[in-house]
Amino acid sequence: MMIVTITIWPGGDETTAFDIAQMKIENESRLADVSDYTARIVQCENRRLGVQGIDTRVQISSHPRRDGPWTLLKRILDRVDLPS
Repeated sequence: MMIVTITIWPGGDETTAFDIAQMKIENESRLADVSDYTARIVQCENRRLGVQGIDTRVQISSHPRRDGPWTLLKRILDRVDLPS
């Protein structure tokens, strides 16, 4: 499993940091060279900033693991219908 967490450090101050989003990516193919993945994307609503909450899942098929995590993240994000 891979986990991507988005953390805000207000004014660059780590002591006031808080998480606003997380993506959990599960390999559904027993770590095959070309794998299928399920990703769950959760974003906390923040009314003060006008940020909408998100809780969605995405399926990715036939991703070559040798392409690395950034390519997988891009494929996942390309499939998410993000609010504008």
